[in-house]
Amino acid sequence: MEKRVIILSVILLGILISIIIFFIVKINQKPEIVKDCNVIIENEGKDKIDIVFFTDDVNKNKADEYTEFFLNSEPFSNYKNKFNFYNAGNSDCNMIEDTLFCYSKDLIKKSSICPNDYIIVLSDTSEKIRSSSYLNVISLNVNNPKSVFLHEFGHAFANLADEYVPSIPPFFSKNCASKCDNFQEYNIEKCFGGCSKNNYFRSSEESVMRTLKTNNFEKVNSILISKNLDKYE
Repeated sequence: MEKRVIILSVILLGILISIIIFFIVKINQKPEIVKDCNVIIENEGKDKIDIVFFTDDVNKNKADEYTEFFLNSEPFSNYKNKFNFYNAGNSDCNMIEDTLFCYSKDLIKKSSICPNDYIIVLSDTSEKIRSSSYLNVISLNVNNPKSVFLHEFGHAFANLADEYVPSIPPFFSKNCASKCDNFQEYNIEKCFGGCSKNNYFRSSEESVMRTLKTNNFEKVNSILISKNLDKYE
């Protein structure tokens, strides 16, 4: 019996020593280094639209370039003081068929080092690969025209539907209508057939929600975006 007690005591002592060693190692471990959030533009005030960039095989200076393009494009050029822009480093993207898709739990976690309402990932991939928008994450192929930034931000920020056919309009989007009369509140008298669906109508012949050959949102889209922008300081 005495021998058994001694053995048990030795085992418990070994366990205790192992626990102590574990905590000593844990305490002396260097904390994980979190990279700083790099400020591109930061305006005074609390209620701003925070946009954070990541890059995937792209020079980080591209974020500055896209920021400048965005702020010089209407209607955003009239609301420059409502935006903050940040750069949070690098991230990897995936492909879904012919579409760039950068959304991931890891990306959302990484983005927390910066204030963020919208996450933009700039990726260098084949020009045939389409950019995309999913929730608050915008995946941009830098080999697409820069106007794709406006197009995808229109989806994410103002719930704008694609004005080309075919596409699936998001619920409650207002830029595609089942009849032309719906645009009368915007003083639009002429409309055009085909807006996400063949039997839907759009308010302009060519806007950036229809083609990337233009940077122009046109009247109705600009009004819808501006209404959302007016909610911010």
